Amino acid sequence: MKKNLGNLNSIRKEIQHTQLILILLVTIFMSIGGMVISIHANEKEFSENLQNTSELITHLYGFTKDYSQAELCIYIDEIVEKLSGVDIVSIVDTRGIRIYHTHHSLINTKYDGKIPDFETHKTGYYTEDDKGPSGPQRRTYSAVYDEDGNYQGFIMTIRLKSSMAQVTLTTVMLFLSVTLFAIIVELIAAGVLSKRIKKEFISFTEDFEGTKILVDSMRANNHDFTNKLHVILGLIQIGEYDKAVSYIQNISMIQKETISKVMNNIENPSFAALIVGKIARASECDVRFILQDGLCYKANDIDVPSEALVTITGNLIDNALDEMNKSVKKYESVNELTLGVYTKPGSLLITVKDTGNGIPEDIKDKIHGKLPSDSEVKELMKILKDLKDKTLLNSLSEEEIESYAKKLECGKETLKDIVKELIKPARDPREEVKKAKLNENIKTINDLKVGMVLEGTIRNIMDFGC
Repeated sequence: MKKNLGNLNSIRKEIQHTQLILILLVTIFMSIGGMVISIHANEKEFSENLQNTSELITHLYGFTKDYSQAELCIYIDEIVEKLSGVDIVSIVDTRGIRIYHTHHSLINTKYDGKIPDFETHKTGYYTEDDKGPSGPQRRTYSAVYDEDGNYQGFIMTIRLKSSMAQVTLTTVMLFLSVTLFAIIVELIAAGVLSKRIKKEFISFTEDFEGTKILVDSMRANNHDFTNKLHVILGLIQIGEYDKAVSYIQNISMIQKETISKVMNNIENPSFAALIVGKIARASECDVRFILQDGLCYKANDIDVPSEALVTITGNLIDNALDEMNKSVKKYESVNELTLGVYTKPGSLLITVKDTGNGIPEDIKDKIHGKLPSDSEVKELMKILKDLKDKTLLNSLSEEEIESYAKKLECGKETLKDIVKELIKPARDPREEVKKAKLNENIKTINDLKVGMVLEGTIRNIMDFGC
């Protein structure tokens, strides 16, 4: 079951990781796509803003014929100051002289740049990338004509590449910030969802494990029921019909009451199924199984894994049954086993009492020895903390393992097994055993011959009586 549960956990984690990776990749690709589209839109917007600004300034320039150069500078400066999409404005006359420039030091200087070709561009304006005194830039040229249609020069509206790059960088940073925020939200949501899925998954596996234990219990009950059927058949054959009817009614009532009591008072399906199965095994062993008054296990009181409940309680009951089987029964005495389970918030008590021989005298002192002192408890907690460190576990020498074994009062080989389990939880030592070679020629019972020696693997053990 551990191996299967480990495989299911592995599959669950793989599915969750795959889904998370896919979500993150989709988020990143969508962000990159949006960023590319936004940058392309910005590029188009830069050109449109330059053209619109150039047309506006050209139109306003027509009202400045009577302005002096100083008045023209003040007027155009005020206009440029209110425009956010333009870095430089330059007005050049037919002589190639700059009559206005955003950088006033260039006013009245010779324009030595590219002369716009308005013969080709009949609209009177166009945009292109070029290089000027201020560095790489995007320009819009707009032709200037007087009232009679005579060419008077041109106006350039310029956006520097460095300014455009700054806008692009801001866009990229915005998208990266949004993407990072989205990823963080997705990771938080995935973490919350993962915990919920894990809780539901554990609940499902516990129910599944409980079903498996219930099947095993039914298998054990089958032998007990067969014995009871034989008793009923015997009573009928000898003519004791009334006794047969009474016997059937009695065992049906007892079985129904017992199962009902367990299912109503034990809120863990796996745990309840185990108790029902052990009641059947006790019956096979001729042991009277008694459920103590007040039997109660509430899942909300304490969070204990089903596997731990099944293992601990199952071992206690099996040990008690085995001990009573070894005991020499007194004449007409009945072996009894009493199980008690009690919970309250934060606490769990499991008691198993039996009429066996009890604890042998020679080991009583070891079991009921003196309680450890506070310093001994602290030392033990330190050892246990060390044993949780996988890096330390991998580097333990034989001497260190022997030292820890002495402090923990356990065998060295036992501690080695514990260390291996801590390093690799849920390991299955059966995987280290040589696998059996199956004879493929054996298909049915008729293929078996006297004297054959075959290899195989024991998958299940059923105790048919004591």
